[in-house]
Amino acid sequence: MKDDARPQCTHWIGEKRHHCKEVDGVRLYVTGPRCPAHTPRALQGLDEFPPGPGWPIHREETS
Repeated sequence: MKDDARPQCTHWIGEKRHHCKEVDGVRLYVTGPRCPAHTPRALQGLDEFPPGPGWPIHREETS
């Protein structure tokens, strides 16, 4: 495998009997790499959480 290989969505589509294999927008979850259509919240019919403000300003930077 090449080092620049992009992760694929590993969600099993039972009625089609194959994995999704989408590569755009794939993120790692406990259940494996998932595309935006197959995240745990998307499969429940829920919207994704909006991105938060990031690292709180009152915390120190890690070195």
